Amino acid sequence: MALDAELIGYVLILILLVVFTVFPLTAFIYSMIFARFHHASNHKKLLSREKYVMQSLGKDNLHTLSTPVPDRKISKAGLVMSNITVAPSWWQLFLGTIRSIFGGKIESYDKVLAYGRSEVMQRLREQAIGEGWDEVINVRVETSMVMNKVKGKNMNKSGTLEFLAYGTGIRE
Repeated sequence: MALDAELIGYVLILILLVVFTVFPLTAFIYSMIFARFHHASNHKKLLSREKYVMQSLGKDNLHTLSTPVPDRKISKAGLVMSNITVAPSWWQLFLGTIRSIFGGKIESYDKVLAYGRSEVMQRLREQAIGEGWDEVINVRVETSMVMNKVKGKNMNKSGTLEFLAYGTGIRE
């Protein structure tokens, strides 16, 4: 009877050891190895989608102008918007945390931000084409933290970022 209780205790310790050390370590190593390939693949797909839209339209259909080109007849206008949420991988968070200790440019976060902005702009282009808009004017991009958790008095800076792009779709 005492042997069974001791065996159960050892099994519970082993399970806790696996859950709290082996699994996070394995997930971290997986993130370190495969996150780079995943981000590179996403970036490559994004560039090919951008190239396709630019070639098919012959121009960029997004503009920051607040009014359309003068002497242009506008038959219809409406709101066009798109959003995406992105988050850094565990490896990028680790590199960013180490870099923030010493200061300087945090390239791992820069890559996430650049990807998020480019992806939301491309989605806005595709949204405008899908809705039949010739162009989108007065384009704006906003960024916000979605999952910023509070731990005690400190803010957890590993939250998810939302990128929202919007503008006025116009049609001749």
